[in-house]
Amino acid sequence: MLSSERITALIRAYADGPRLLESAVTGLSAEELSFSPGTGHWSIHENVVHVADCDLVAAVRIRFVLTEPGATLVGFDQERWARVLEYPSLSFALALAVFRTARESTVEVLRRAPVDAWSRTGANTESGPQTLEWIVEHFADHVPYHLRTIAKRRGQYAAARR
Repeated sequence: MLSSERITALIRAYADGPRLLESAVTGLSAEELSFSPGTGHWSIHENVVHVADCDLVAAVRIRFVLTEPGATLVGFDQERWARVLEYPSLSFALALAVFRTARESTVEVLRRAPVDAWSRTGANTESGPQTLEWIVEHFADHVPYHLRTIAKRRGQYAAARR
């Protein structure tokens, strides 16, 4: 069973995602947001839309694991989502708002979850069993991963403008 300190740390890291992402993109021009160094590389805009979409999936997975342990957690093809949903054409501001709202709503749910819920599992169609602890940690870590991509894209944009 997880300690209350571990649960608090997981929730804190998960809750901090919107602040971190918003800080990384505040003040960027439309040109910088849409810059891509080439085919197969997402722009900052596309990264943000992807993070928002993933968080919608995560919010649902978390709720399934809490309410229906053993539920099937459907995987998805992120490249297909980006292409079919036309990430470059979707609202950047709305993606940030969706991300913030999904996180805030899910944090409220997580704070109410009993300690034993953190070991409940769902069955991911791509990777097998996932506990609530694993899901929250994975998606808390998802934002820092994309912050590194955003920082890299900003450097590439700066270099391309020289």
